[in-house]
Amino acid sequence: MSALDADVIKTYVELGLGVGIIAAMAYHPKKDDGLVLLDPPGLFPPNVTRIAVRRGHYLRGFAYRFIELCSKAADEATVRTASNQHRDD
Repeated sequence: MSALDADVIKTYVELGLGVGIIAAMAYHPKKDDGLVLLDPPGLFPPNVTRIAVRRGHYLRGFAYRFIELCSKAADEATVRTASNQHRDD
């Protein structure tokens, strides 16, 4: 079986239909007290996500906050500096 929603997957598991693979952030120990979270190291390779920012375009504050949530190294000043640099090609 497959499902697109973590809550649906957790319901399948609670009904005894097998095991589910969900993102760790979708597991809430208090809310999901009937489930056990297993974290098998090395089962899945690291996942890389990229965020593209159009050079020279205005970003609103929430966009900077989102980028910071994704990467602590990409604070607003760093993103502003990078997005204002021009390549000499």
